[in-house]
Amino acid sequence: MTATAVEHEPDSAASERRASRQTWAVTFIAVAVFWLISTAGRPWELFARAGFSSDFYDEQARVFLRGRIAVDPAVPGPEGFLIDGATYLYYGPFLAIVRMPLILFGDLFVGRLVRISMLIGLVVLARWADRLAIVARRSVVPASDATWPRVGFVAAVLASPAIFASGWITVYNETELWALALAIVTMTLTVEWAADGFANRRTLLLAGGAALATTLTRAPIGFGVSFALGMCGLVLVWRARRNTSARPVALLAVGAGVLPLIAHMLVNLAKFGTLMSVPGDRQLLSLTNAVRGEFFERTGGSFFSLRFLPTTVAQYLRPDTIRFERLVPGIRYGPLAPDYANFPVESTTPASSITVSALLLVVLAVIGLVWLVRRRALTWLIVFVATTLGALPAFLIGFVANRYLIDMLPPLIIAAAIGVWLLADLERRRVVQGGVAVLAVWGLWVNASLAIWNIGYKTVGFTEARYSLDDTIFGGGHHSLVVIDEATPVPRDGIVGVTSDCSGVWIAEQGRWVALDRPDGVRQATGALNGDRVLAAGVNWQLSVAGFDSPTPRAVFTSGDVVVLDQPLEIGDGRYIITVDAIENFFFAQIGNDEFFLPGDVVSGDVDIRLDMSAPMPQSALCLSLSD
Repeated sequence: MTATAVEHEPDSAASERRASRQTWAVTFIAVAVFWLISTAGRPWELFARAGFSSDFYDEQARVFLRGRIAVDPAVPGPEGFLIDGATYLYYGPFLAIVRMPLILFGDLFVGRLVRISMLIGLVVLARWADRLAIVARRSVVPASDATWPRVGFVAAVLASPAIFASGWITVYNETELWALALAIVTMTLTVEWAADGFANRRTLLLAGGAALATTLTRAPIGFGVSFALGMCGLVLVWRARRNTSARPVALLAVGAGVLPLIAHMLVNLAKFGTLMSVPGDRQLLSLTNAVRGEFFERTGGSFFSLRFLPTTVAQYLRPDTIRFERLVPGIRYGPLAPDYANFPVESTTPASSITVSALLLVVLAVIGLVWLVRRRALTWLIVFVATTLGALPAFLIGFVANRYLIDMLPPLIIAAAIGVWLLADLERRRVVQGGVAVLAVWGLWVNASLAIWNIGYKTVGFTEARYSLDDTIFGGGHHSLVVIDEATPVPRDGIVGVTSDCSGVWIAEQGRWVALDRPDGVRQATGALNGDRVLAAGVNWQLSVAGFDSPTPRAVFTSGDVVVLDQPLEIGDGRYIITVDAIENFFFAQIGNDEFFLPGDVVSGDVDIRLDMSAPMPQSALCLSLSD
């Protein structure tokens, strides 16, 4: 060994340690951003109970401990699937199985684990992305001294729709993020197994286990990585047709790829009586919503159809899906996806595109894919093609949503792991590194902004803070704050509207106004039930509670001298909320445990529904703040 080589080894080891520290620093930044967004700027609320769907995996874990798979219908509500009188969730069992030890503590952790689960998933994603970058270097530039591509690649993976998952604390985003993290684990182990000459059975078995976990978290992504593993096994079977000693490992790989598919089919069969499909027409939401029910009639009960492709492909690939604005955080969603097919999707929610939200990964993936095709790097190409197939269902589903961009990341990540190393030894390295850094910051800005928008845009604090900051910096007067004119169409999403008398504040969302702030007694009355009394009243109507102390208390709605509604009540927690909001077109009463709609033709003309009108009508504090 030469003196130069001896000197080089310590330098190389030092560079690797420095790269590891830098990737940890990038991970820390991503975790901090994710943590702050997911807690709406209150990091001490990491374990606060989240909203609807945050207890879905907890409920599955609870029934698993009892040897059942049907869940309490009250937990999923409209999300449940009604099969032969029992209610099931379509989410895979893996994340519920992981929760099972915590369910032994009763309800202590129920609904409180989604944020910490996603943060752990983000760290897993980052660490295995770094490991994937290391094995990719062995395939592309094994002799390179460069280490910055490791850092750049981890930044590219994190500054993607993975960060966006922080904007909605639900089972949906938790499932997406963990499926991505587990897919990266599977892909990394698969290419490591290939890099070691397909000889390490332990790595193969770990890859198979990760593929199983991925599939039992989110099936389409799991099918992609399982297919990759199985295809590698089939290639080895072909190569081992004259070498019987290599055949056991090849068959083991095929089995590792097939087992997740079998496991998924068994779970699906136990829940829905089918091997692969999920009966969308048996979801309670479909059974109670005529429009959604009609949609599933046309699709044969399936969530998926090739007929949605013109709409979804255009939306998820187009580069103009966001808009810049002066208000914090500076980026918002563009218009909703237009329907380009004669078969409209069932639901369209605000969504960006993969070319905008994961621009750095897209650039690196294109570079890497060209190299893979030219070099005929079979294992990497198999993984790329298989994970691309796993991403296709995101384009076939009849719903447009930003979270589905996460499904599209695995093929980009596997190709980008190669692409980033092709930049390692280019001339003008500083320029290349600067470009990677700029695109990483861009990805962080886009996804963090959309996440912030998702989690905060319908809250008083977020609205007040962004307009207050705009007023401080620019003097206010932003065009997105308007006085509502009910005779004109509802403007684009995100416009904030007030009334001239400051009786409330609303925000435009998908063609309707949604209330942000209503002072008590104006369009909404709240309080505690404490006996027979009138809860709210208008010019020609009143809503009251009768027989409060009797075994059969009732809610009574009268219009003039006519009793329009008289129904039994379950007092429950003893609270009530009465909403009469013509701007939102929402007329609803929640009294104790009972909920019912009020006749809009009777109540819609009233704004002040207080019982005592001797004092001036209250005004919205948020409206007054925005109007200053």
